[in-house]
Amino acid sequence: MQDTYSQGWQGVYNKDDFWPAFGPTVEEAIKLDPTHPAQLYKPFEEAFDTGNQFRNSLSFSGGSEKFTFLTSISQLKHNGVLPATDFKNLQARLNTNFTINEKLKGTSSISVNNSGGYRGNANRYAEQLIYWSPRHNIRDYVLENGTMNSYGETDNPIYIAHTNRFKDDVLRVIGGFDLTYSPAKWVDLMYRIGVDTYRDDREATAIGFQGLTDERIVYDNGVEGADGRGFYNVYNNNYRALNSTFIATFKHQFNEDFGGKVRVGQDIYDQVTKRNATEGGDLTVYDWFDLGNANILKSSSYNEKYRLMGFFGELEMTYKDYLFLTLTSRTDITSTLNPKNRAFTYNSASLSYVFSDHIKLPEVINFSKLRLSYAGIGKDAAPYSTSKGFGPYTSLPTGYIGFTRPALLGDENLKPEFTNTIEAGLEMKFYNSRLGFDLNFYNSVSKDQIIKVPVTSTTGYVTAAINAGSIRNRGLEITLNTVPVKKENFTWNSDINFSFNRNKVLEIREDLDDEIVVSSEFGYLSSTVSMRIKPGESYGTLYGRTYKRYYTPDEIAQGLDKTSEYDESRPLLIGANGFPVLESTSVPKKLGNVQPSWIGGWNNTFNYKSLSLNVLFDARVGQYRYNQLGNFMAAFGEADYTENRNDYTVFDGVTADGNKNTKEVWLGQGKDPKNDVNYGNGYYRDYYRGNSQFFVEDASWLRLRSVSIGYGLPQQWLENKFIKNARISVTGNNLLLWTKYSGYDPENSTTASGSNIEGFAGMTYPAVRSFLFSLNVGF
Repeated sequence: MQDTYSQGWQGVYNKDDFWPAFGPTVEEAIKLDPTHPAQLYKPFEEAFDTGNQFRNSLSFSGGSEKFTFLTSISQLKHNGVLPATDFKNLQARLNTNFTINEKLKGTSSISVNNSGGYRGNANRYAEQLIYWSPRHNIRDYVLENGTMNSYGETDNPIYIAHTNRFKDDVLRVIGGFDLTYSPAKWVDLMYRIGVDTYRDDREATAIGFQGLTDERIVYDNGVEGADGRGFYNVYNNNYRALNSTFIATFKHQFNEDFGGKVRVGQDIYDQVTKRNATEGGDLTVYDWFDLGNANILKSSSYNEKYRLMGFFGELEMTYKDYLFLTLTSRTDITSTLNPKNRAFTYNSASLSYVFSDHIKLPEVINFSKLRLSYAGIGKDAAPYSTSKGFGPYTSLPTGYIGFTRPALLGDENLKPEFTNTIEAGLEMKFYNSRLGFDLNFYNSVSKDQIIKVPVTSTTGYVTAAINAGSIRNRGLEITLNTVPVKKENFTWNSDINFSFNRNKVLEIREDLDDEIVVSSEFGYLSSTVSMRIKPGESYGTLYGRTYKRYYTPDEIAQGLDKTSEYDESRPLLIGANGFPVLESTSVPKKLGNVQPSWIGGWNNTFNYKSLSLNVLFDARVGQYRYNQLGNFMAAFGEADYTENRNDYTVFDGVTADGNKNTKEVWLGQGKDPKNDVNYGNGYYRDYYRGNSQFFVEDASWLRLRSVSIGYGLPQQWLENKFIKNARISVTGNNLLLWTKYSGYDPENSTTASGSNIEGFAGMTYPAVRSFLFSLNVGF
């Protein structure tokens, strides 16, 4: 962040101004305001706490010949880096194995988990930090009367974090039971039933305005129509999933060389979700969190049912323990598609050949296996993706009800999605497994992909569920395993993995104008960045606004300037005012792709007697991310490169007539002190922040992911002791990061983990460096 300019606008100092860093220099501000600090504060460092966590666990195991058990209990307490956030977890589990007789045996398991705590809104917190001026101490956030200490109309993010709270309390139970009956040696009948259920109770609270002397209205602590007057929201979520599976296995050894297995089965997955929400705003008593204390009430509910039933079969053939063939087929029947598309079948086949067990190889080769496989996978849609029904209208005053179109536009002709993958692999080990590699190539094609696409608000919907098209993925995965040193008391294991994937959108629906906008994230001055799917391109391409490049009149007539390709070999087009010209928002340009060119990792483990050291590096290279935080920092003059705001420059480029630009301009705001020309809001607000290209960054990284040192106490120290074994260890995570990315962390993402939408870093909080000290004791 820049540390030269203080609070104000167009170089004019005002310690109550909304603008955090467009004032005079710090030296000039001190002359005008003796209370101004000698140096600017660092809110992006000072606004975060040092997190910590404590975890304790205890486990017991035992049993007899016919019954064994493992039970454990663990407790976690975590205090977050965001102020006023924490997380607690208490978990207990019990696993058993039992044998009733020679033909009947089974297992059971149950896990009970109670977790929750006060959560923070990381995106909103980071956005508020942008608005906070480093002229003020962000840690001085509360007055003696307990209300917010701030300046002007700006809210203090830390005060809001302490008074605008969100708490969850989740109780989850996962259980399973299975029995296997073997009436003969060649047949096994297995039945398994499992349940996953939880209740998730959440509360959002914010204290209201009290009317005290010097008290400020905190706008985030209110609802529409009742700014700063508090709220109390209650959310109850209940979930239950039931899984029932029956498998019959038939085995036969035809002769000494040839054997096989046949499995047939059926399973049912049944899921029910219920959500209820009541939101109360405008509290009569500012800190009494009760729905009866709220003058504005809104309520909503949601019920969802989903069922998937499958029938499957598998044939496994073995020849001389070196040739293995497996064939499978499965038919699923889903509740989320209409009857004509409800049932769908997919198959797979795999062949493994352990040729080191078949033919004589050089002595240095101790294992070799070749793999070939084809796998088809079918996938249904999310519940109600075919529905065009009605949803509740939630914007009516308290006491009124109504119905409108739901957020999702369903498609009654929606078909299942299929992915067909061909893989080939080779695994070899040498020198008694001191050296080995595993090589795998795959080619995958997904057809009729089901995605939710944004639709125009004039339809009354937000998104539509569609079969978008097809996409191909091809890639290579390599793992190299080595044992460079193997002595009596010392070993060094070193493993390297490398992979890359290349994808291509093969086709999309004809009625989508050859483009699907998958997702987008806001940028100032129409610099919003979007992820778009286009036939012939890779999935994950980011588009945004750029500066115009120069095209001749003939090229413009041919429409060459309207393509999505951004030709950086052409000179910038400079306007008559001497500044680069921003491209029209109707002509977004390709700025990068979120998929990495390659991924790699290097894991090393050193063992010396009872002492061990593990060091893990990993890397992702060639990926791009939209740094929304950077866009906001440019817009509010807080990025370090904005310190040249009072410089004069001549932008390198050409004017509309093709001649080289020679016009000198001032980058500052207001009137140029040298030429008395009014430059308005200045370069960084009128031009720079509107260029998405500056904020779609190469987010390649190399990371020292973890270093762990452990020591096991020698057994002779514990002879005849109650303690049978003990080990102490120290682990450091996320220790070092090498990257050109200027945001918090190139791994940050606005979307949840597992989403197929990447590339948007948003305003999440920085990744943490953590140190873990642990003691494991066995009795």
